[in-house]
Formats: sequence, C-alpha cells, structure tokens
Amino acid sequence: MSSSTAPPDHGHPAHGRVAYLQLPTTDLDRSVAFYEDVFGWEGETEHGSFTAPGLIGQWSAERPPSADAGPVIWIAVADLGQTLRRAGEAGGTVVAAPTLDQGERWVAELLDPSGTRIGVFAAAPTARPQTMLAVRDVEAASRWYQRLLGLASDHGGPEYERLLADGVLVLQLHRWDVEHHHGPVGADSSPAGNGVLVWFGEVSDFDGVVDRAAELQAPVLRTPHRNPPTGEGVGPGHREIWIRDLDGYTVVVASPDGEAYFG
Repeated sequence: MSSSTAPPDHGHPAHGRVAYLQLPTTDLDRSVAFYEDVFGWEGETEHGSFTAPGLIGQWSAERPPSADAGPVIWIAVADLGQTLRRAGEAGGTVVAAPTLDQGERWVAELLDPSGTRIGVFAAAPTARPQTMLAVRDVEAASRWYQRLLGLASDHGGPEYERLLADGVLVLQLHRWDVEHHHGPVGADSSPAGNGVLVWFGEVSDFDGVVDRAAELQAPVLRTPHRNPPTGEGVGPGHREIWIRDLDGYTVVVASPDGEAYFG
C-alpha cells in the first residue's frame, strides 16, 4: 500500500470557498462608514480594503454599482429591525420589505450608499419576553435599572424607554399617563404589578447586583438565598434576591442556574 500526504496550504483558503470580495463604491469614505456602522466590518481608506467575519475584500471605484444586475451578496445580521434602522441612518435605502423565508429567517434587501443592492437576513425567533412596566418617572426608572443590572438605554426620554442587555431588549418602560397610540398602560390606583414578578435570570454579576441594590436603597423583600433551599435537591441551583423598584414592582434577580449547585 502507498500513502500520500496532502500538500500544505500555507494558509490558502479551501477550494471553492468565497474568500475575497470586491464591492463597487462611488464614495469610499461613505462606504467605509456604512459597512462599519451597519455590519461591524473593519475598513480603511488608504487602500479601500475591509475585513468582515470570514472574509476580506476591497471597495473599488472602477466597478459601477448596480441595483438590478449581477450577484447579490447576503449578509447575516443579529437583529433585522436594528440593522434596517442603522442602514437608513447611514445613507442606505431599504428597497424590499422584510419577508419570512420558509419560517426560518427574515430577509430584506437594501441599497448601500453607492447604490449596490445587498441582502440581509436574520434568524426568525420564536416568541420571547419583552416586558413593559408602567412607571411614573421613565428617566428615573431607567437610571435605576441601568445602575442595578448594567443595562443600556436604547431610546431615552421622559415618556418611553428601551433597555438592552448585550444588545438584546429585556425591559421597556412607559409613563403611566402617556397614551400614545394605545391608550393608558396603567392606572395609578392599581397595585404595581398586582402579583407579577419582574424576573431577571442568568445574571452572572449577582453579588454586584446585591451591592448596588443596597446603594440604591431598594427595599429588600427576600434577602439573598439559594433556590431551592439547601438540602432540598439541586433544582435550578441558583441564588436570588427579591427587591422593590421605584414604582413598587417586585423585582427578582437570579444568578445563573447551577451557580449554587453545591449549596
């Protein structure tokens, strides 16, 4: 029997892999800014080159952009709505409304600032919680939750707020007496939450939350404890603290499941 050894590839991409891309541009600075802001690519203007996840390439002023001819590149995105908003703000134009593709992904098409047609697609999520709380002071409540949990503002203002964790929407705040298009979201005479718990799980910085809750002078309903109690099995095996926020909602913060495995 004889054996053979494949020649070294010296870092060369695998046969058939798309590894380099040229994109037309009519304004290199705008193209660099657009793809950096919308997709997180790294570009530079000296040579017009860019680095994208798993791909390198270059913008070329020698190739005319086209909205209706030639190949269309499709770029994966984490959040379709946020991407389309950013694209519009950065000089792009959405030209095809988002559609659901086989129930698996959302797809949309847009033109970059030079007029090149590109597609974007995002996974089609199942239902996920996006809690909205009716509060009396949106900006104060936003600061409270940002301080307690390290959330980031994605809207701001006195009437409505969106708060993100690692870029994902986890909490909305809406002023009690502002109706917008839907009418009042709460009544001042109602108990805040009326039995609903505002629950934040999988919080790695649990000890930091406990410290910040004390700094915020949040009323503590249940001091830090293990769930389930020691000796009652593994269960979720995490720690919890129960507190009240500025509007009287019961807020539960829990460490990651298994963090307190041994009790």
